[in-house]
Amino acid sequence: MAKEKLYKLNLGCGNRHFAGWVNVDMAEACDPDMQVDLEETPWPWDENSVSEIRLFNVLEHIGSDPRIYLNVMKEIYRVCRHGAHVHIVATYPRHDNYVNDPTCCRPVTVASMQYFDKNICKLWKDNGAANTPLALYANIDLRLVNFKIALDENFSKLATARKWSSNDLKNNIELYNNAIVSSDMHLVVFKDEADKHRFALAAPINLPSYLMTIQPNLNFDREVSGSIAAQGQWQPSKSTVFSKLLRNFASGKDTAKILVAGASIGWYPLLAAKSADNISVDCYEPLDSNAEILRYNISLNELDDRVSVSEMALDDTQGTVKFYTDKGNLAMSALAKYKADMEEREVNADTLDNIFKDKQVAELPDVVVLDVQGAEQKVLNGAQNAFERGWRPIIFTEIYPSKLQACGAKVDFVAKLIDKKYSVYAISAKGLNLSLLDMAQVNKFYQEMSKPKHQDKYMSILCVPEGVDIKALIA
Repeated sequence: MAKEKLYKLNLGCGNRHFAGWVNVDMAEACDPDMQVDLEETPWPWDENSVSEIRLFNVLEHIGSDPRIYLNVMKEIYRVCRHGAHVHIVATYPRHDNYVNDPTCCRPVTVASMQYFDKNICKLWKDNGAANTPLALYANIDLRLVNFKIALDENFSKLATARKWSSNDLKNNIELYNNAIVSSDMHLVVFKDEADKHRFALAAPINLPSYLMTIQPNLNFDREVSGSIAAQGQWQPSKSTVFSKLLRNFASGKDTAKILVAGASIGWYPLLAAKSADNISVDCYEPLDSNAEILRYNISLNELDDRVSVSEMALDDTQGTVKFYTDKGNLAMSALAKYKADMEEREVNADTLDNIFKDKQVAELPDVVVLDVQGAEQKVLNGAQNAFERGWRPIIFTEIYPSKLQACGAKVDFVAKLIDKKYSVYAISAKGLNLSLLDMAQVNKFYQEMSKPKHQDKYMSILCVPEGVDIKALIA
């Protein structure tokens, strides 16, 4: 993966400019950063020099001659590096917005993007299909990662009024014009045929979407990779609070330092770094397969200068420790065996006190994420010297009774944080519950969720040190 700074191109920008992007249009009246006629090729950017392209309501207006359109698609492929994110929004050809616009000259749909996917074109060729395998002719490969359609407002009202089922809706979309307003498509540029990573779209709430890779076989990571593949998100309520808090916390600072223990494939590290440009992240992930994907995701999103990875567990001891992998949920692997079929291995481990020993308190992380499957007390025990020196980070973590029990712990770590003048809040499905949790409530939850029928239940919590205005941070 290239390390040099790459371009982000907002092509055919019109009057919609994006900060941090090169805004490109042929019309001087749009005041673009670069005035370029996209139908004239080659474009003025080098091969493999672009990491992201946005084409919002552009492609349907380009190339009334198919040869011009094909040249434009070839240029998109040429200037982009492997793994580049191409985001296309196009007016739907069966909507009046398309029919009435005299500059619209070609349909751009999810189906039409298949013609630029080499794998699909190879299948067509092998099966003798009549479809034109444009990806093979043009030697380009743009693979659809995710898409959604925007329904016409009147059509949506009709569907609601008539109480259409999902099948009714699907059938009527195919039957009627003016059902779909636009298609929103995310593609990845594929240039390295040896790359076996599985790409997905991360679409956190209130942040621009971005590409990341997930475990190739979702049967090995149903929780995190499966959720991202299906929904574009992982733990949406917690993620929304996390991102909003970080944006506000980092505002006005030179830098904000985040530590993620149990970083998995990178959902929270990427989310942190994407929340503000002055955020740095230190990741700790002991499982090699997760760490490999994590590193790939960091490079894919050009975050190598702000996000670091240490392939180890955080614990209350140094050296090698036993680690147990959950074969169906690699992100749920842990320092304790909480299921009979977990596989044992050894991983490197370190304590936060050892990691922090040469740093001043002001240099230590401001926010900590503990996603350590019941080992929260172990991690915090390994940071006692730092706490004694006055370290008081904001902490995102979980109370997971069945996994705490497997680690031989209860909820003492919460009591110890409260003793250090922390306030503890629950993060519910509706966001942050500002009613304080006291130890009586924490213990009640622990006791109830310790019952076998609740073994997969947990509560996400936010632990806030004295003096931090949490209401301001999540406003």
